[in-house]
Amino acid sequence: MLRKAIGKQLDHDPNFRWRGEAVTRIENLSDIAFAVALGMIISGVDAPRTYDQLIHFLIFSIPAAACFAVLLGVWIAHYTFFRRYGVADQRVIFYNAVLIFLVLYMAYPLRFAFDSLFAFIIGLSTGDPSRNIEIGISSFEVSGRVIAIFGLIYGLLFSVISLMYGYAVKKAELLDLNAYELALTKQSRFTKWSEALLAFLVAGLGWFTSLNGFAGCLLFFTWLPYIIAQRLYPAVPEEPSHA
Repeated sequence: MLRKAIGKQLDHDPNFRWRGEAVTRIENLSDIAFAVALGMIISGVDAPRTYDQLIHFLIFSIPAAACFAVLLGVWIAHYTFFRRYGVADQRVIFYNAVLIFLVLYMAYPLRFAFDSLFAFIIGLSTGDPSRNIEIGISSFEVSGRVIAIFGLIYGLLFSVISLMYGYAVKKAELLDLNAYELALTKQSRFTKWSEALLAFLVAGLGWFTSLNGFAGCLLFFTWLPYIIAQRLYPAVPEEPSHA
């Protein structure tokens, strides 16, 4: 009961009926993959042995936290999908396998991208480029390559999530989604695709234009698709029927 209550809070919408009450083997495998990836992000640095190393470790916990937040956001979307729809056919298993591969294979590149961009910002603000030189971020052009790598990773992760939500829309009749649930599902599909496309746009601008690393500023607009989705697919909870 406690697990269910906590899960309902994570779902953010008590009016959406859960069709996946039991945790499947697919989710168990996925949770292990997410746990390993999160561990890779946190353990990707050496343990501090001096005071200077301790300060360095604490400062660079900021990009680690940002990277952690990205993967946690993917996990929450994944968790919500399986709780809401409970779909585990061959198509979803394939999408989930791709997602697990991306999460595991891209954990280290994602951490490096955040570390590099954070070091670049610190170097610009302090005038000390030593950290930038140490990790190879020697110019604005290289910073653009790094933001492009991040945008590609971010876009791929949310593309897979959006495909899963799009599949739920196609199976709406089979899943017996009411009008409210279908609208929320379409909102999720729209927002995930929008985030993915925005990330790919950032990647392209970072790699091919003079914006370089500053292209990442566009990611501050990831809130905009949520407002647009609510206007495109208005969701009104159904009134409970009275017998």
